[in-house]
Amino acid sequence: MTSGLQIERAFLRLAMASAVIILIAGVTLAQSDANKLVLSFSNLATLDEAVDGHYEGWAIVGGSPVSTGTFNVDASGMPVALGSGMPIAEFDAGTNITSATDIKISIEPVGDNDTVPAPHIILGGAVSLKRASLATGLPDFSTLESSATGAFILATPSDNAASAANDEMGIWFLTTPGPVAGLMNLPDIGPNWQYEGWVVDTSAGPTPYSTGTFGDATMMDIDAAGCNGGGPPFPGQDFVPFHCGPTLDLADGNFLAVLSVEPVPDPNPNPFQLKPMAGAIPTDGVGMMSIGMDNQVSATFPTGSAMLFAGSVATESSSLSRIKANYSN
Repeated sequence: MTSGLQIERAFLRLAMASAVIILIAGVTLAQSDANKLVLSFSNLATLDEAVDGHYEGWAIVGGSPVSTGTFNVDASGMPVALGSGMPIAEFDAGTNITSATDIKISIEPVGDNDTVPAPHIILGGAVSLKRASLATGLPDFSTLESSATGAFILATPSDNAASAANDEMGIWFLTTPGPVAGLMNLPDIGPNWQYEGWVVDTSAGPTPYSTGTFGDATMMDIDAAGCNGGGPPFPGQDFVPFHCGPTLDLADGNFLAVLSVEPVPDPNPNPFQLKPMAGAIPTDGVGMMSIGMDNQVSATFPTGSAMLFAGSVATESSSLSRIKANYSN
């Protein structure tokens, strides 16, 4: 006859077996969770995947990058799958990333399929307690955010010999008297990034016109005053018939002056999403010695957050050991 004690032991063995199955499932889930990453963003722009490429997340584990997956973002900053635009709630790195020290977000070129980040790190941050706050990954970003200032004048020095009365058609990032640089405390962001000046017609579009790329605000930009050169040793452009580009009346009340940060190489002819300076060009700006620009880094640059899942395999393993001890013969 089966004793009550034997029945109790059989029941306990069945309970232990069930607990083991549940815990084994829990261990598997925890290991899977250890691969996961959740990302969220503010002010991160949607990329033209055919031109700009795509974003890719990276967890730095043991000093080496581990891809957490490629993505784009929608208008709200939600990560979405390339091509389909389907929302991505979480990323799976395919390996345990809970020991990651940093999270980085890169911009990868069209057709990229390698296993290392491109040099254009748009966001990054250190991991603490399985979380990371992501800030713009530019060199010396804090200086650009806290100390950089901008100003310009309206003038057309490259064609003064032929026409001295069309200063509303040119913009120069300098101030007078002097002249001295109008863009102050811009950090060195090379070699993977460069600055570019713009005037943007807001009357229809908006329509941007480049004034040239540069790395040093105290020197002439890549194309000087235009295709025929000339002008002072500072970034700027004369939009006059003397040069090959468009002729523009910058003082008609419709234009903004903008400074952007562009990737090198730059696949897109339009301004990149990082625009540290901007200011309206006034209708009475001709003759002014300095027209100011606003530092808009804090207000407009992208930010983000990352959260790692912390698997608790060790805790669950110890729980399994306790069950075995409690229900053994």
